[in-house]
Amino acid sequence: MYVDEFERELVILAYDLKNLLRECVAPVCLEYGITLQQLHVLVMLQQQPGVTLSELSQRAGILRTNFSAICRKLENSGLIERKRNNQDRRACELFVTKQGRELLGVIAQTVRQKNKQLFAGETPETFATIMEGFHALESLIAKARV
Repeated sequence: MYVDEFERELVILAYDLKNLLRECVAPVCLEYGITLQQLHVLVMLQQQPGVTLSELSQRAGILRTNFSAICRKLENSGLIERKRNNQDRRACELFVTKQGRELLGVIAQTVRQKNKQLFAGETPETFATIMEGFHALESLIAKARV
């Protein structure tokens, strides 16, 4: 029963988080000329620079055919760049540009300002508990990927 309850709550939480992102972060992204999906790609690429298009597409869970268009738009906007791999000249590695990093910083700051009132009454302990839960969930997800 415990696993069933966990799975049900996980699905509900994932849906709620997706809606929260859509309501709180997507408007900020649009204000700066990118989509929530493009922000996702930028954040993932900033966390793991130098991955290939295929690797990032798989990690982001976006079909390769759609992913190429997303990356092309980010590249044309000067937010990411492709560099040839020195060992395998056929492979291209992706990197967030200085302009892309600056945009990520501005978006994060804007979202932070908008959320300041929302989080103002919360204690550090609340955030510590939530972060512990996030890390436990990340570990569980990592096990599921193997």
